[in-house]
Amino acid sequence: MPFFAIFNTLASHEQKVWESAKDTLYVSPDDVVLPPYYPEDSIVRRDIAVMYSNIYRVDCFVRQMIDELKAAGEWDNTILIFYSDNGGPLPRQKREITEVGTHIPLIIRYPDGRLAGSIDDGLRSIIDIPPTILSLAGIKPPAYMDGKAFAGKYASPSRHYVFAARDRMDKCYDQQGGGVRDCRYRYICNYTPNQPGYQPVGFRLNMPMMRRMLQLHEEGALDENQESWFVWPRPREEFYDLEKDPHEMCNLIDDPAYRKDIDRLRKVYRQWERKYWQCRPLTEPEIVQTMWPDGVQPLVSAPQIVQKGGQVKLECSTPGVSYAYQLNGRGRNGEKHWNLYVEPFVVHKGDRVAVQAFRVGYKKSEIVDF
Repeated sequence: MPFFAIFNTLASHEQKVWESAKDTLYVSPDDVVLPPYYPEDSIVRRDIAVMYSNIYRVDCFVRQMIDELKAAGEWDNTILIFYSDNGGPLPRQKREITEVGTHIPLIIRYPDGRLAGSIDDGLRSIIDIPPTILSLAGIKPPAYMDGKAFAGKYASPSRHYVFAARDRMDKCYDQQGGGVRDCRYRYICNYTPNQPGYQPVGFRLNMPMMRRMLQLHEEGALDENQESWFVWPRPREEFYDLEKDPHEMCNLIDDPAYRKDIDRLRKVYRQWERKYWQCRPLTEPEIVQTMWPDGVQPLVSAPQIVQKGGQVKLECSTPGVSYAYQLNGRGRNGEKHWNLYVEPFVVHKGDRVAVQAFRVGYKKSEIVDF
């Protein structure tokens, strides 16, 4: 029977750096290679070793999934896609739109072994994964999807650019407007340069190495590279040559040798911003005002039930809604839950239909009976 399933593991999540601190280490702190933005320190080394040990636990989890697929007789009939939702979980990694914060793993395994061991160095975005899954299933991705399939029947050519942005981080807020990357360079635009890249995210302060880095920062014991995360004001724009500077330590925005590529990526970013991030100039309260005028949460209008030719079609004057419905007080196959409306459905004489409309950020509509 065809199936689609997503399995998530928290084994390598940010919180596991401190929650797994006393668990077995599969990597020695002495063997850790420190990037230039981390100080030489035993606490820092240990947390990085914990992170790598947690990644090993993720590998064990994947092994378990594979064994279960084999035991169920589905391994030779299953496409496996392995990916993560963000880059590294450590300070100056997660929540940053740098390479280490946005570069994620992506592995695809086909049951027939095609392309096994090969490497595709094309640019992909995480929003490309859903349309790729549809494409692999032989389903054409709908036009409203911004992602591009990179495998399967409806695969598209590799992207020329990928984009990133950040604003809210728990209770912290930073309009680091966004960035664009091609195969070699990254451009970043900071809309709040009056604050540092480091933000005091309370959750992250549970991590021993975060507290240690703050202590060293306050003592003035960090070198220029390590201190750069805490420095403000930041430059309005940043530009990095990832081939020569993979850790993004040297901002080249004023280097005339890169002027052509800086102008090119800046233009590409501005085009993306105008298309996808029209609320960028607004503050959070201003954005809320556009969605909830005068602080009043809008209400989804009552859905309309249109019957024609023995079928029921659902409509609503509020745009962008989804519908839930019950038929004779039941969901699909007689369960007590509600069905998600995806297309007109058949009704018979005497059937009772109940419908409710929803939209994120809105109060749900009243229940309409038919």
